[in-house]
Amino acid sequence: MKTFNYKNRKLSSGPHLLGILLIFTGIFAILSPTFIESGSSLQKVLAVGVGSFLLGCIIIFSYSGTLLDFNRNKYKKYFSLCGFKFGQWDDLLSIETIQLSSHTFVSSNLPNGISPTLSGKVTDFKVTLLSTSQAPLLTFFYEKRKKAIQDAKLLAEKSKAILSIKIPDYE
Repeated sequence: MKTFNYKNRKLSSGPHLLGILLIFTGIFAILSPTFIESGSSLQKVLAVGVGSFLLGCIIIFSYSGTLLDFNRNKYKKYFSLCGFKFGQWDDLLSIETIQLSSHTFVSSNLPNGISPTLSGKVTDFKVTLLSTSQAPLLTFFYEKRKKAIQDAKLLAEKSKAILSIKIPDYE
């Protein structure tokens, strides 16, 4: 089957970071009766711990993405909730070119009094599927250069399209 699955998920930020924190909180709550004396009943502690752990797992395993089926010339933008993908299949127009480009910018978060104010140069990589009229059909964003190049090459091979790489220092 000639398919491609792009997952739009960052475990280090946004709701996925909250999911990781909830998982660690749940594990701590479940293990806490072994080393902390508490006035709460064991059932309450376990309920809070298991609930936090399960909610964290649901958040971690929920993400959006795009599934391309090159055999049927279809694509589906989906939302995955614990492995179940919800979305509708649409027709995929003919892909002429796969273009890989990069964008470097200074990123900073707003000071909020809680988290540190960080700033620095960030480079995003963008893989764009272009139709015969050079109109963008779909765009995928990557943080890692190697993964962007690997997926661009794979998409070009599966769709039999021309690969155009426009990133600095590409051999």
